[in-house]
Amino acid sequence: MAKPARVRRPLSTLWLVAVSVFAGLPVLWMALTSFQSMDDLVGTGRHLLPGHLSFDAYGEVVRAYPFLQWFLNSVLVSGAVVAGNLVFDTLAAYGLSRVRFRGRQAVFTLILATLMIPTQVILVPLYLFMRDLGWIDTYWALIVPFLASPTGIFLLRQHLVTLPVQLDEAAAIDGAGRLRTLVSVLLPNSWSALGTVAVLKFMWTWGEFAWPSLVTNDELLRTLPVGLARFQNQFAPRWDLLMAGSVLAAIPVVLCFVLLQRTFVRGMTGGAVKE
Repeated sequence: MAKPARVRRPLSTLWLVAVSVFAGLPVLWMALTSFQSMDDLVGTGRHLLPGHLSFDAYGEVVRAYPFLQWFLNSVLVSGAVVAGNLVFDTLAAYGLSRVRFRGRQAVFTLILATLMIPTQVILVPLYLFMRDLGWIDTYWALIVPFLASPTGIFLLRQHLVTLPVQLDEAAAIDGAGRLRTLVSVLLPNSWSALGTVAVLKFMWTWGEFAWPSLVTNDELLRTLPVGLARFQNQFAPRWDLLMAGSVLAAIPVVLCFVLLQRTFVRGMTGGAVKE
C-alpha cells in the first residue's frame, strides 16, 4: 500500500539532507583544512574545526607560485574548448538532425560508438600526433583536440530532433538558408541544450589532469590541476597549500553550475524522446 503524501515528503526530505551532507563533507573538510597552518595539520591534536582561521596558505599559493598564471591558463583553455564545442557540435548536430543524406544514421552510430572508447586508449596516439605537429608545450595541444565532442553532438542532436520541422519550412519560405535558419530560428529555441553542453565541457576541461600533464613541460603553461599537483610530493606534501589552491580552483566550477543549474537540468531531460 502506498504511503500517504504526509509520510513520503518528510522521508524524501530526510533522504535528500543525508545525501547532501554526505556529498558536502569532503568539500567542508577541504575548506576548513585550507584555513589551518601546516603545523596544525601534522600535529597530534588534529581537529576538524580550526582553533583560529589563517589565510597564510592562500597568500603563499598566490605569492610563491605562478597560481594566477595557472588560473588564467585554465580559463583560456576551458573558454576556448567550450566555444569550440558550441560551434562545431551544433553544426554537426544540425547536419545529423535536419539534413537528409545517405549514411546519416551510420555516421551518427559511429559518433556514438566513440563514447565507448576510454580516453586513456587514445592518449598516446594523440600525444605522438601533437609531437609531430610541434604543438607540445603550446596552447594548441591543450585546446584543438577537444574542440568537438561526441557527447555534445549527441545532446544537441537529440534536442534538435524535438523541434518541429515547420520552423525550417517557415524560414525557407521567408528566404532563409540553412545557416540562417540554424542561427536565427533553431538556436534561440535551444538555450537549454547549449547551456548543458557548455556546463559539461567547462567542468570536464577545468578538472582535466592527464592530458595537460602530458603535453606541458613549461610550468607557465600548466593548468590548475597540473599546477596543484606540485604541492603534493613523496617526501613533504603541503596539504595546506593543496587545500587552499583546491578551494580557489573550485570556485569557478561552483559558480558555473549554480548560475546555469536550471538550464543544465532542462537540457539533460529535454532530449529524452524517441524519433
